[in-house]
Amino acid sequence: MNAGNKIIIKSVSLDDARLPSVIYGAMGNPSPEKILEVIGSYKNSDHVIIGAFIADSLVGILGVCKTSKIITIRHISVPLKYQRQGIGTLFLEEIKKRYEGYKIMAETDTASLDFYAKSGFTCREFNGPYGNLRYKCEFNL
Repeated sequence: MNAGNKIIIKSVSLDDARLPSVIYGAMGNPSPEKILEVIGSYKNSDHVIIGAFIADSLVGILGVCKTSKIITIRHISVPLKYQRQGIGTLFLEEIKKRYEGYKIMAETDTASLDFYAKSGFTCREFNGPYGNLRYKCEFNL
């Protein structure tokens, strides 16, 4: 982590004007309408979205869905400028702390596989809906 940056993990408002540009990176080239639709889905009571902040700058988001003893990571996005500073790891530490005793699940691509593997997840590959290689990752607390 970049020691010069004090990163705070806290709730982020769904109305925050910075949210669409940060969540965009987790969605694979979505339309503006799709971004707003996904952000709106977090109004559901079993969905939670939190942000990483450096001072007043939103530098990452983590969105999860909570069901009976399973936390599914829906979105994790950190703009390129802030990557490799430990923000993703802080997000995982936060959900492990908040949801002790839950299984944490994520689906990812090859680009993020190392992140999950280094964070203690067990990952197995499968063919995605478009014939692309994907990974289901699981962490048991």
